[in-house]
Amino acid sequence: MTRIPKMMLWLTAVLALAAPRIALAQGAALTVINSVNGSEVMLTDEELMALAQATINTENEFVDGMTAFVGPLGRDVLALVGEGGSIVVLTAVNDYAVEVPLEDFINYDVVFAMSADGETFSRRDKGPIWVVYPMSDHTELQDPVYNTRLIWQLVKVEIK
Repeated sequence: MTRIPKMMLWLTAVLALAAPRIALAQGAALTVINSVNGSEVMLTDEELMALAQATINTENEFVDGMTAFVGPLGRDVLALVGEGGSIVVLTAVNDYAVEVPLEDFINYDVVFAMSADGETFSRRDKGPIWVVYPMSDHTELQDPVYNTRLIWQLVKVEIK
């Protein structure tokens, strides 16, 4: 009978336990972290689409005319990692990051849009997720500071 070294057994067990997390991380569209309470969730496109979907019809400087954006509300995604904090850091695939007051997600129907006018975003075209504010519904959101918060190719959200 062949004996398997203890180190090999240990390594096999560690890899077996880590495999689901590694697979999820590779398939994840969005990582949501609450640094205040230590919660973290990684969501696939399918999991994001399974959340309640909201539609906002709005204009912004990156689209031509009124556009219907569809995706989960930012506040619903943030709720998945619990309460705490006052700042949300949004990070794009190219490491562009912007700090947003948590209040924005409470006061406005900010959508983590996955489609516009029925067309799903591709990575080449602002996808898979574009943070969109209902700018046409609130004149205060038409301030240029909010344009910097319209981050596309969103891959990470962190509450601090």
